[in-house]
Amino acid sequence: MKTHLLIILLLLPWLVRAQSFTVRGVVRASTDRALLAGASIVEKGTANGAAADAQGRFTLVTTRPTPRLVVSSIGYVTKEAAITRNTDSLVVFLQEDTRALSEVVVTGYAAAPKRSVTGAASVLAGKTSGVMIRGLSSVAAAPRADKKAARNETRVGAGILTAGEINDFSKWKLWPDVAQKDLSEWRQRWQISPLQRYTAQLVTEDGFPVVGATVLLKDSRDSLIWQAVSDNTGKCELWNALFAGAEAPKVAALQAVVDGKIYSVGHPTLFPEGINIVRVKAPCRAPSMVDIAFVVDATGSMGDEIQYLQAELGAVVATVKDSLASSTVNLGSVFYRDAGDEYVTRTSPISATIQQTLDFIRRQQAGGGGDFPEAVDEALAVAVDELAWSPQAKARLLFLILDAPPHENPQVLASLQQSIRKAAAKGIRIIPITASGIDKSTEYLMRSMALATNGTYVFLTDDSGVGDVHIKPTTDKFDVELLNSLLFRLIVQYAYSPDCQPPKAKALSNQHHPAPDTAKVTASAPRRGKGYAWKCYPNPTPDILHVELEGGITELFVTDVTGKIVLREAPAHNKATIQLGSFPTGIYFLTFYTGKKWEKAKFLVSR
Repeated sequence: MKTHLLIILLLLPWLVRAQSFTVRGVVRASTDRALLAGASIVEKGTANGAAADAQGRFTLVTTRPTPRLVVSSIGYVTKEAAITRNTDSLVVFLQEDTRALSEVVVTGYAAAPKRSVTGAASVLAGKTSGVMIRGLSSVAAAPRADKKAARNETRVGAGILTAGEINDFSKWKLWPDVAQKDLSEWRQRWQISPLQRYTAQLVTEDGFPVVGATVLLKDSRDSLIWQAVSDNTGKCELWNALFAGAEAPKVAALQAVVDGKIYSVGHPTLFPEGINIVRVKAPCRAPSMVDIAFVVDATGSMGDEIQYLQAELGAVVATVKDSLASSTVNLGSVFYRDAGDEYVTRTSPISATIQQTLDFIRRQQAGGGGDFPEAVDEALAVAVDELAWSPQAKARLLFLILDAPPHENPQVLASLQQSIRKAAAKGIRIIPITASGIDKSTEYLMRSMALATNGTYVFLTDDSGVGDVHIKPTTDKFDVELLNSLLFRLIVQYAYSPDCQPPKAKALSNQHHPAPDTAKVTASAPRRGKGYAWKCYPNPTPDILHVELEGGITELFVTDVTGKIVLREAPAHNKATIQLGSFPTGIYFLTFYTGKKWEKAKFLVSR
């Protein structure tokens, strides 16, 4: 099972985050140039497809750089279009079909015998073809072009919503600029500023990560500044002066509490100066429990998102359970609205009886609301305080799905701060998923909450064609993924941990060569003639990784399985020797920027 899970983790960049190519275009009639709403666009030879919206526009995400598209519409001759490059301006003209229309029409991604049309979206009454999405078995329906279409006549399915992720821990050099410049006006509004970051890495004497240990940041008076819990990689994030309004205390010590014993680091360093390594005299332990909660805004504007969540979640959870077969997966949920609505919060407790929570989620409907802010603070308080999070879990994940911020008043801010503190102290990662409707103020708050609790930030995108316009986040770049694939990837990344047995090299690749003169150049490494070349060895390594480069690479990064940067190295004379002796056994990635794209190689630290 350990080998099976390692293989899953190592294949994730290809399975659920393979390089994607986006084709955008418009479908028109060739005679009068009329826009063809509801036209079907399918990648030839696959079930991957999209439907044109009310303006004839479509967006198709594919893993092929030069796909061939099959474009069809009712009353027009089907046409194939060859794509030779990534394009935002494809125009497809369809000839009118002079033959009589049959009873069979093409809508969305498949043919069906009958149809019903609601608004600008065609909805099949028959059965659509199955669509396999990166390991998730799902049935896809055509995205809706008109968000106002009658809900009881609209079919939704899994594998439709698209999303992106910004892990600000993996972009830490960029985050201070974003927080202090681009989004600086919102820092004072929400009174939160995750900048003074202290990272701790807990490792046993045998070289394994210490999971689930309490870690404290103390000032010179031995007063508590911040409390966190070491995650599945043995790391935790602690913050000084996170909340505005008080003078930043002087950090004096970092303390890890393991089996009742305190391990202390005097005068710990801020993250830019390094990670604080804490060696612990304790046996390796491999927790097996994973707690997951979905906290969902259920006000009226969230109708689309709730319906798609109901369609997505069952397949995601089932795939997670299959991939984490040796783990116990528990699921809970909180739905919330606002004061004066039918209810403020509704809860399904965290439980191993997953179907109970799935049934609870499927019974929920959107309603109420009316103003922009909602009762986010009350929902977080219920989720953090009242859900039974297991102290023994190796991962505690709180997905916060919303399209509006909390109210702005001193009571709400105090409640938010308290919930963030408690979540960090319990080891609960807050992972916001923002929908259409949020603004930059909400984006800043959600990204700050994610950082404060060792989480990451997820946002829906326009690529699915579902819902209203989604704002793009303030960052350098991001990848678009299917939401169900992204959820699966995050859960597995945050739940993976070694099982107290050194991982085997064969789990990495059957092309492994440990010696420098036969060092493997990974499959993702560029070949000569592209302007750069590189290799790293030995793999696996107990402590030192040698890197050889050509092409003027100036900076190397080592990241862990969750995407966090753990080391930064500047090559000298096209070579680098990276010391990894302080880090625990596990999977790591060597990454660098070529000037055009990021390259990545997997390697194992094993002792």
